[in-house]
Amino acid sequence: MTVSARKAAEMAQRRAHVARLYLIEKKAQAVIAQALEVSQSTVSRDLTELQKQWIESALVDINEAKGKELARIDALELAYWDAWTRSLQPTTKSTQKAVEGGIGQSRKEASKTTEETVGDPRWLAGVQWCISERCKILGLYAPKAVAGQEDDGALLIRLDV
Repeated sequence: MTVSARKAAEMAQRRAHVARLYLIEKKAQAVIAQALEVSQSTVSRDLTELQKQWIESALVDINEAKGKELARIDALELAYWDAWTRSLQPTTKSTQKAVEGGIGQSRKEASKTTEETVGDPRWLAGVQWCISERCKILGLYAPKAVAGQEDDGALLIRLDV
């Protein structure tokens, strides 16, 4: 292992310890520095770098998760539209009945009827749900301010989406 590779491995291991002590054990920077036998400024730089990595990781993960959910909603919406289109098609019913003729004779008569349909509204409700969920994921709804009052009389304003 080269010197720079070894230093990088040591730094990664130290940052893992810093992260554990900072996030899980809630230790202060000075306490972490003393425990790892490094300066407080080194711990501060490590935390700054770790926070950048956490933010980048969170952004990528959130965007990736949003993309997956949007793709699933797109596929579901297409299925709803296909079902809606099929529900608009006229239906054809076939019937057969036996008709008595002369002595001991019978024959079958067949008939077909076509009924117009107006479509099943459940499929459009599914499309509407997909559109609503897509708008929520993309953050297209404006937040609504909800005012309330705390027990101590303080005014509380919360933004709901």
